[in-house]
Amino acid sequence: MPIGKLILFGLLGLVMAEAAVFLMVAWTFGSFIAVVALMATSVLGFGVLARMGRRLAGRVADILSQRDFGAPAARSSGVLTTLGGLLLVLPGFITDCIGLLLLFPAIQQRLINHVPIGRARPAGRVLELDRSQWRDMPDRHIRDNHDEQPKVPPKRSRRT
Repeated sequence: MPIGKLILFGLLGLVMAEAAVFLMVAWTFGSFIAVVALMATSVLGFGVLARMGRRLAGRVADILSQRDFGAPAARSSGVLTTLGGLLLVLPGFITDCIGLLLLFPAIQQRLINHVPIGRARPAGRVLELDRSQWRDMPDRHIRDNHDEQPKVPPKRSRRT
């Protein structure tokens, strides 16, 4: 089955499950309390997103002031906190529960430590070569600008 259909069926299933859970909560606690709870979690989600926006602006300002563009934080929980805030903003109790769980630092650490992020590591084999065993080769697909002379426009003569 194509991935697009799987995503579509998953989203439709989520909407149906959210509706069923909302009806169960409204039946148990009353519709007013259910709606207030959904609105409260949305306000909480907007608060989390606003806080993360200010935090991101502060990080960007620090990076620019230190001129340290090559060292981003490798293992940051900011993405998980932002995802939790987004899930809180969405209406529904299932997404609210998942969003609340993503706000806890212990759960964030477990996800960061146990989910493989980035490229897979090599299978344990490392090939070590001496300088005499390898050489640099030019890439035929990338033009090397270091070999060319810079083009200087010709000087115009002024007649006075």
